[in-house]
Amino acid sequence: MRRAALLPAIAAVVATAQETDPIDAAITDVAAGRKVAQATMTLAGIEDRARVVERLVAAAEDDSHDVRGKSNLLAALAQFDGPDAPRRALDSKSATTRRAACMLLWNDPERKARCGEIALDWLGDEAAGDRATAAAICGRLDLDEAQPVLLAIVGREATAAADRKLLALALAAIRDPKPKELVERLLALAADKGAHEEIRGIALETLQAMKDAPRELLGLSTAILRDPAEDRILRMKAALGLREFPEDGAWAALEAVLLSEKEEDRILQRNCLYSLGQMEPSDEELARKYLARLRQLLLDRRVCGNPYFAVKVDVATALAVLDVREPATLDIMGDYLVDEDPKDKEHLVRQEAWLTLWTLTGTKLPDLPEPELFTTPPDPFPDPLETRKHLFRRAHFRPGITREQSAMVAAIAADLGRMRKTRETYAELREKILEEWRKQPPPDPPKIGPEGK
Repeated sequence: MRRAALLPAIAAVVATAQETDPIDAAITDVAAGRKVAQATMTLAGIEDRARVVERLVAAAEDDSHDVRGKSNLLAALAQFDGPDAPRRALDSKSATTRRAACMLLWNDPERKARCGEIALDWLGDEAAGDRATAAAICGRLDLDEAQPVLLAIVGREATAAADRKLLALALAAIRDPKPKELVERLLALAADKGAHEEIRGIALETLQAMKDAPRELLGLSTAILRDPAEDRILRMKAALGLREFPEDGAWAALEAVLLSEKEEDRILQRNCLYSLGQMEPSDEELARKYLARLRQLLLDRRVCGNPYFAVKVDVATALAVLDVREPATLDIMGDYLVDEDPKDKEHLVRQEAWLTLWTLTGTKLPDLPEPELFTTPPDPFPDPLETRKHLFRRAHFRPGITREQSAMVAAIAADLGRMRKTRETYAELREKILEEWRKQPPPDPPKIGPEGK
C-alpha cells in the first residue's frame, strides 16, 4: 500500500521535471522573442550540445510556431549548429520553416534565387501569416513575377491591421513609375475622409515617396494640412511631404498653419517650420529667397513665441546657423535664457539660447566653470545655402560646437539664477554688441525675380 501511494507522487515529480526542462523553457522564450539573450545563455550552458541542437531542430520544424518564431529558432540554431542550419531549412518540408529561413537569408547572394521562389510562393498564399514580410522581401529582390500579385493585393480593401500592413509593404514593393491607375486610386484613397486614417496615411506616404510625385499631390496635401478637422497624424504627414514642393503654394500653406493663432497642434506647427527650412528649390535664386523668408519668420513673435518649447529650440538653433545678427535676436535669446517651461525638463531652450548668443557675439562671460572651452566661437557658414541641413540640429550636432561645450552649457542651464545674470550681462553689453554687428558687412540680399517673387 505504501509503495502504491508513492507512485502518484513520483509521477508528479517526473511531470514537474519535464515541465521545467531548461531546454524547453529556453526554446519557448526564443520562439516568443522573449528574454532571448538570457535563453541563449541558458542553452549555451548545457553540456549536452547535441541534445540542444536536436531540440532546436525539432522546434524549428514544429508548426505550432509561426514564421517569425521559427526565424528566431533558426537564428539560435545557427549559433549552436553553424550557419548551414538555416540554409538547410530552405528545403524543409514545412512551408513556414522555409519561409523563416527565407527571412534570414534573402540577402545572401548565393540563396537569392531560392529565397525568391519561397517569397513568391509565400506572397501568393492568401492563407499564410505575415504576408507583409513576403511582400517586403519580394520588393527587395525586385521579382518580376511578384508585381501582378502585389497589384492585386493593393486593389483589395484592407480592413484589419494585418491587411493594412500588407497594403503598405505591397505598395512600397511595386516599382516606380507606378501604374497610372494605381496613382489615381492612391490619390482618391488619401482624399477619402470616410476611409480609415491609417489607409489614408499609407496612400499619402506612398505618393510622397514616388520619384516623380503627381502634381495633384500638392493640392491634396495643402487641403489636408489646412483643414483642422482632419486627422492630426495625416496633417503632419502632409506638412512634412510639402517640403518636396519648393514653390510658393506649398510655402504659403505651411506658413499659414505655422503662424495661425487658432492652431492648437504645436507639434504640427513645428513640422511646418521644419518643412519650410528643408525646402530646397533647384533654382539658386529662389533657394536664397526662401532662406531670407525663413530668417524673418524666425523673428516673428508668432514663431519665436510659440508655447511649444521644441519650437523655441528650433528657433535658437536656426538663428545661430543663419548668422542672424539683429537686435531682435538678442531680445529673443535673452527671453529664452530664463525660459521656465516645466515640460522642458533638460532646459534645452536655455542651452540653445546660451550657445546661440555665444556663437553670434563671442562674449566671454565671467565665472564660467571651463572658460578655455569658449575661447573662439565657430565661424559662420560661408554660404547660407550650406546651412539647410544644420538648421534645426541641436548645437552639439553642428560644425564648430563640441560635445564638451554642450555638456558644460547643459550643466549651467539648470541654474536659473546664473541664467538671469547671463541675461543681465547681455543686456548691459547690448549696444556694444550691436555696434560690432553693424561694422560687419550685411548678408547679400536675395535676388528678386522679374515679378518680385
